[in-house]
This record gives sequence, C-alpha cells and structure tokens, in this order.
Amino acid sequence: MKNILKIFGGGIAFLLAVMIIMAVLNICPPRGPWPQPPWCPGSSFPWPFAEPLASSSPEVEADTSPEPVPVEEKQDWGKISENEKMAQVAIGLVEDLSTVNTYFNDAASSMGEIKAFNDLDNMSLVSSASSKSAAAPQPVISLLQGGGEIPAGFMDPLSESGFIPAPAGACAVGASPSASFLNGKNELINAGLLTEKNIQVIGFNELTGGSIDGRKLEQTLTSLIPTGDPALLTPEGWNQKVWNKMAEYQTTATSLMDYHLWTVAPDIEQVVVDSILERMEGMGLPPQAMNALKTSNIHGWYGSPGPEDADKIAAMEIEAVFSGKTEGTIYEERTFTIPGLGEMPEFGPMTGEGSVVYHDTDSGVDYPFDLEIDWTKWDELGRVTEGVIVFTNAENATVIELSVREDNSRTANVFREGEMVGVVNVDSDGTTTYEDLSE
Repeated sequence: MKNILKIFGGGIAFLLAVMIIMAVLNICPPRGPWPQPPWCPGSSFPWPFAEPLASSSPEVEADTSPEPVPVEEKQDWGKISENEKMAQVAIGLVEDLSTVNTYFNDAASSMGEIKAFNDLDNMSLVSSASSKSAAAPQPVISLLQGGGEIPAGFMDPLSESGFIPAPAGACAVGASPSASFLNGKNELINAGLLTEKNIQVIGFNELTGGSIDGRKLEQTLTSLIPTGDPALLTPEGWNQKVWNKMAEYQTTATSLMDYHLWTVAPDIEQVVVDSILERMEGMGLPPQAMNALKTSNIHGWYGSPGPEDADKIAAMEIEAVFSGKTEGTIYEERTFTIPGLGEMPEFGPMTGEGSVVYHDTDSGVDYPFDLEIDWTKWDELGRVTEGVIVFTNAENATVIELSVREDNSRTANVFREGEMVGVVNVDSDGTTTYEDLSE
C-alpha cells in the first residue's frame, strides 16, 4: 500500500514540476479541445502576472489572429470601404434623378409636337367659272400630335401649387417627382394664374378630336363655311358665319395644355386663315372675297384674350422627393421655350440643389448630404447628358464630386478634409472600378 502511495505522490510531484518549468519558460501546449494553462494566450484561467516570465518557445507558433474591430470603427469615414460605398450611392442617386429629368423633358417636348400645316396635295381645284362661285373656300389643314405621348397630367386641371406629378412607375423606384412651369414673365402657371388672366381657349380634344390625325378643327370649320354663300364676300359675313361660331367652342382654361394652346392660338388661327386664302386663290375667287376674309376677325376666335409673347412657357421646376434608403428632396430648374406651334422646345442648362440622407441599413448609420447640380450639355432631344453634381457632408468634411459625361461614363472623386482619398470610375459599358488613394 505504501508503495502505491509513493508512486502516486511521485506522479503528482512530476506533473507539478513539469507545469512549473512550462510556466517559467512560457511553454504552451498545442491548441486542442483541452483548456490552455493560465499563462498561455486564449486561456480562460486567470494569471496573476502582467507579462510572460520568458519569451515564447520558437517551436510554438504565436497566435496572430486579428482582434475583432468594433462596429463604430468599421463605419468610420476614414475606412476606404465607406468612401467607395458613398461614391456608389451618389452615382445611383444621380442615375435615378436622370430618369426624372428625362420624363419631364420628354413631357415638355410632347407639347411641341402638336403641328398645324396646310395640306393641299390631294385637293382638287375647280376651274370652271360656274363652279368657282358655287364652291366653298373650305380650309385644308392638318393638326397632328407627333410620336411623343402627352402626359395625362398635362391635361388635368392645375392646382394652386402648379405642380404636376409624374404617374406611378414613370420614374425611378423610390422617387415621387413633380414639375411646375413658369412663363416668360416668371409667373407660376397655376390655377390662380389661369383665373387671373381669364383664359378662354378651344381645348385639345376640340382641336384634334383625341386622335393623332387631328382633323376635328378642320371638320368643324368646314361645316361652318357654306357653299356659294354670298355673305362670305363681306367681313361681317365671315364674323357671323364662321369666327363667332368658332369662338363658342372656347372654354375656360384649366390645364397646362390649355395654357400652352392659348399661347400659340395666334399661330393656329394664322394657319387656318392661310389655308383658306390659298384655297380661295386656287379657285380663282375675286379679290373682294379674299379681302373680306383678311379684314374679318381672324384672331381671337381660338383663344382669348390675345396672349403676349412673354406669356409662353419659359421654364420648369422639378421637385423630386426620394424615400427608402435614400431620403430627401432635390429641386431642379431649367429654362426652355417652345418658339411656336409645331416647334420643338429649345432647352437651356439645368441647375439644382437639395438635401438627402442615405440610410445604411447594414450598419444603422445615416449619412446626410447637401447637393449642388449643374447640367451643362444635352442631346438633340434636350435630355441632359453631361454635368457635375457635388455631394457635401459638412459634418464629416467629406465631398464627392460626380462628373457625368456624354458617353454615359461617370467619375466620382471622394475628398476628405480637402484631400482626395478615392475614385470610382464607371465606363460607358457599366464596368465599375475603384482606386484607393488614402495611403
């Protein structure tokens, strides 16, 4: 029995001696399912000494696994991943804004696609003297809407704010844009202005009949010009038989399209009169008949009171409200004019500003930005193609300068405290690269 106790005690003494030697020499066993002794890294047992008693054995590999980085440090603006992320957010926001601009640009262009012109190619002219006196000098005109579709909002009654919302799905997801319009006098075109000017005009449906061949106005005029009526040899006859009757089709203007048609009413009236005069001349009618038409009330029957040139639409203001990950409002303004009936708008530069907040749902961090927008080039359709948009986060001394070029390539330069720290390039084919300049 004594021998057994001696053997057991000797084993314990041996183990204690081994542990003391390992602790003194800072020797650690290989990692495994067993617990590490208290002097080894990763041990769950307390160790009373602040430093190891000796250097690690060269035969044992030191633990080099990285320490966990706190979430706050991961989201610090000094980290390049954040710079790249914010540049990508800026690029995406401008892409969404571009869809808004394109929608209202094309919508404005659609008003310039309503054309009026003489169409005499298929008109058979009567040459016999007996037929000349019996024929009616009816107009042969065509009023067409081109390929663009006029938005329903342009036909709807204007509100006091003057803003016309884009229909759902017309623009980027998360964007709720609307636009208002100004005339050359810098007056907001809204319900109040239409009432103040007491605008009366023949509406779009009476003009075109709601179809793209647009001959309803011609048909209405034709029905009012009787064949061989001697009353049309006097100005009073034209007034009584034609122009006063046409004026009865005028209604109170309520929509932006009503307003536009009122501003081009003199053009529409002149096209009608020119068409009738050409037909009368081709029929060989006497000068008395043509003078009677010329001296009648050829203006004011389509729209009243007579518009001034400065009443024409001259600018639009876009308000784009974003929701979702990017939240805020962006305002843009652009000058443009529709020179005359059937002429496409002449666009000018587009500028804007706004404030948005990007909500990073991964980290729970919000990034606010103030925007300055300067679009400087556009294509033949008036769609903006080149410009610079500057995003500024004053709180974090961060600026993103985003340049958009005509070939649809984009470059976002990221600055922190005045120094460039990164660049995101997007080629015209959509290939994206990032260059870290922070080191």
